[in-house]
Amino acid sequence: MSKTKVSVVKCNQLEGNASFIAGKFIRHDADVAKIKEAVAKAVELAIGSPDTIIKKGQTVLIKPNLAFQAPAESHAVVDPRVVEAVVSYFKEKSQASEVWVGDNPSLGMHVGRAKPAFRDSGMEEAARKGGADKVIYFDETDVVVMDIPGAKVFKKAAVFKPFLDADVVINLPKMKVHIAGTVTLGLKNWNGIIPNHHPDAQQQGAHRVELGQKMADLYKIRKADLTIYDAIIGMEGQGPHAGTPIEMNLILAAEDTVAGDSVTCSIMGFDPMEIPAIRCAGTEGLGEMNINNIDVVGESIESVRKHFKRPNNDPIGMYDGLTCVMQQTCPGCFANVRGALDSFANSGIVMADFLKGAGEVVVVAGGVPEFDPEFAAGKNLFVCGDCWEYFPTSDNVREAAKVAKSVTYYPGCAPVYIFAQLNGDLQALAKASKS
Repeated sequence: MSKTKVSVVKCNQLEGNASFIAGKFIRHDADVAKIKEAVAKAVELAIGSPDTIIKKGQTVLIKPNLAFQAPAESHAVVDPRVVEAVVSYFKEKSQASEVWVGDNPSLGMHVGRAKPAFRDSGMEEAARKGGADKVIYFDETDVVVMDIPGAKVFKKAAVFKPFLDADVVINLPKMKVHIAGTVTLGLKNWNGIIPNHHPDAQQQGAHRVELGQKMADLYKIRKADLTIYDAIIGMEGQGPHAGTPIEMNLILAAEDTVAGDSVTCSIMGFDPMEIPAIRCAGTEGLGEMNINNIDVVGESIESVRKHFKRPNNDPIGMYDGLTCVMQQTCPGCFANVRGALDSFANSGIVMADFLKGAGEVVVVAGGVPEFDPEFAAGKNLFVCGDCWEYFPTSDNVREAAKVAKSVTYYPGCAPVYIFAQLNGDLQALAKASKS
C-alpha cells in the first residue's frame, strides 16, 4: 500500500519579503509568479494534476485562513500573494467552471466581519487579481444545521452553505503558532466554516480544553480535497495574533490534511503528538499523523526545519498590579486572557503608566478558592465566563464585585471573544484614565 504524500517545495527568494517582514506589504508581479511556480510544483508532486481532484465543470472553493480583521502585515492571515497565486493556478490549470474564495473570521463580531476582514487583509483584492469568480463572505450566507456523525464533543453545527455546496474544497491555511492549539494549520482552519455568534455554542462552544477534539469533530463534516500551506512567512511566538514573522519560503500540499499538518508542524519543530487537533484526528483515523508513514516529497523535513518560538498561554504573573486569579479554570479563558494581554501590551501602552492612571486590574475566571474578595477593593474587576457561578467559591466573586471600582462581565463558555474584547476594554480604560 502506497504512503500518503505531502509535498514540500522551496520558493525562490521573494523581493517583497524584507519590507513585508519589516511591516509594509508590497506586491511584486515577479513574487506572485514565483509563488505560483511553487504552488504548481507542490500540487503536482502531491496529486499529479488538478484534474485528479477537479472534474470539468465543477465549482471549487478555496478556504483561506482569514482568522480575524487584520492587515497582511500582521502575518496572522494568509499572504495575499499566496491567495492570488493559488487562485490563478487553479483558474488556469483546472477544468473548474468557477473558483470561489470564501471564509468567516472566527472573532468577526468583535474585530470585523468577513467583508471588512477580506478587505483589510488584502485577500479580496488578491483573489480578484488571481481571477476568482466569487469572493464569498460566509457570514452573509445561509447556514445548514446538521448533526456530525461520530463527533465526540461538537455534535451539532450550523455550517455555512457555500462550504457544503462547492464540489471541491481547497484548504489554504497559514503556517503559524497558536496559544490555544499550539499551532493552527489545516485542521484548525475549519473553525471558519461555522458562525461566530457570541456567546453561543458555535465557534466558542467546546473552545475549551477539548479544542483539539472540536477541530477533529468539525473535520468529520467534510474533508478538504486538497490542503495547500502558506509557509512563505510563518508566525512564531505569541500567535495567532501577537507573534513575530519568520521567513520560510515554502509551499506545502497534501490530500490528507492530517498528514499535511503533521509534516508542517514537524518543520516548525513540533512533534505531531504535541498538537491536540492532529492527535485527536489522527487517533480517530481521519488521516495519517505518523511521519514514518508519510512520503515527504520535494524537500526533506530536516533540510527546511526551523524551530519556531513556542506560544505561552499563561497570563498569570505577567504584571505587578494586573492580577489574574484562575485557580480552577480551563484553557478557554486561560489562553484567551493571555491573548488579550499580549495584544494590549503590543499596542504600545506602558503597563506601569496605565495601572497608575486607571488603577489596578483583577481578572477572574473559574473557581477561586483562595481568592479574598477584599483583594478587589477599589480595583477594576473583569469576570470571564459563566462557570465561576457553578463553583462553591462563587460568593467570593460576588463579594468582590461589590467592593471593586468597576466590574465587567464576559458571559459564555468559553468566551472566546475576550481575546479581542478584553483588550478593547482595557484600551478604553486607559483612554478614559487620561481624559
